[in-house]
Amino acid sequence: MKQLGSVLALGLVLAVGACGRTADSTPTSPIAAPAAVPVPAAGPARLDGYGPVSLDSTLDQVRTAWKEPLDGAVPDDYCHSLRPQGAQADDVVFMIEGRRLVRYDVHNDRIVAPGGGKVGMSLGELQTLYPDRGDVTPHKYDEQGHNLRVRPATEGGALINFEIDRNGTVTDWRVGLPPQVDYVEGCL
Repeated sequence: MKQLGSVLALGLVLAVGACGRTADSTPTSPIAAPAAVPVPAAGPARLDGYGPVSLDSTLDQVRTAWKEPLDGAVPDDYCHSLRPQGAQADDVVFMIEGRRLVRYDVHNDRIVAPGGGKVGMSLGELQTLYPDRGDVTPHKYDEQGHNLRVRPATEGGALINFEIDRNGTVTDWRVGLPPQVDYVEGCL
């Protein structure tokens, strides 16, 4: 009985393998898998913060978590910017308001925004990365420019705002809490 099962199994394999073939057919090449969509490498930019710091952290928590010196004085209850010293000086600007981290800004193409957007991309590329969550709004100072304001995937989360120049290219972006993420001028 065991031999009969083996013979039947072999016959089934041969029959299935022969399906759709004629005597003159040659084996076809394996079906190519669709190209994988590149996933951006995880970086320091997150919807809830940047590197070791989290949005809504106190000024003391930001300074402790960052561990490196930050340039900029922060007067009481006033909006102000802090910049890392040294090699990271051009990477990010932290916005502190009410002695809390409320937003961060990026002005270069070395850092990728949460979700994959970055400086130098077109509006169309951004809309592909952030489908159904991005609202195109006019730029405050450039009547031919725009902003793409990306809503959070969950209620109450931070927003991403991409600034797009008259040529349709992202010049900078920021992640933050409302209303500070929408401050066009930022802080001094």
